[in-house]
Amino acid sequence: MDNRRQFIRHPIDVPIQISPQSDSVLDYISIVDIGEGGIAFYTNVIFEKGCALSIKIPHVQPPFEALCVVCWQREKGDEFEVGVRFIDEDSRFRARMVEQVCHIEDYRKKKQEEGYDLTSKEAANEWIEKYAAGFPKF
Repeated sequence: MDNRRQFIRHPIDVPIQISPQSDSVLDYISIVDIGEGGIAFYTNVIFEKGCALSIKIPHVQPPFEALCVVCWQREKGDEFEVGVRFIDEDSRFRARMVEQVCHIEDYRKKKQEEGYDLTSKEAANEWIEKYAAGFPKF
């Protein structure tokens, strides 16, 4: 099975922190995809398949943190795209909530570009009314 199929397209760049086990933190890594299965991101660091990582997304509320395992890595120019899967069920569920928050934030930013200044709560209410029914189910 192709593990990349578990990662769905994510609408905005959200900075994350990656911590290889007992190593330094790689900061401000951009997410490529996020989904129930895990997260994909770009980095200039090579990770071995099966390597354990800690992922943190500090810019969402509440902040997200989960343990992951590297499933795949492929070269993209002078960087690498890395796909990791969440280790536990709770992390998978919380990642689903983060994904929705990011879609809502993307919606809020697009509305701002159109001249509408929405609070996060207003944007959430509008996004849920317009798009929640079509949000992919796992």
